[in-house]
Amino acid sequence: MEILVVFAVLAVILVAPIMFGARLVSAKNTDFGSALLAVVILAAVSALIDEFVANDLVSIVAIAALGAVILSVILGTTFLRGLAVSVVATIIQVGVILLAATIAESTPLVS
Repeated sequence: MEILVVFAVLAVILVAPIMFGARLVSAKNTDFGSALLAVVILAAVSALIDEFVANDLVSIVAIAALGAVILSVILGTTFLRGLAVSVVATIIQVGVILLAATIAESTPLVS
């Protein structure tokens, strides 16, 4: 049961922002499957680039550019709209993580 909760939380944190961003820019493919595929491919590409590119700045730029291309292809939109989806999703993800950290920090542990 716990593993289902973990997958549900990951889906909300990772996939839902991509879906929202895709709908925001009027992409053709805004369903869960397309967003999940994009998240999986983006994670793999990010890991590969981090592994083979030594310079952090070059790595960030490469991940951003390739991420926008991947999102544009999978979601059926333009490069700039793919970049916008990436920015929107990142803002939402960071906001959710900060909110969760704030809640976790302010909630006392019960022993």
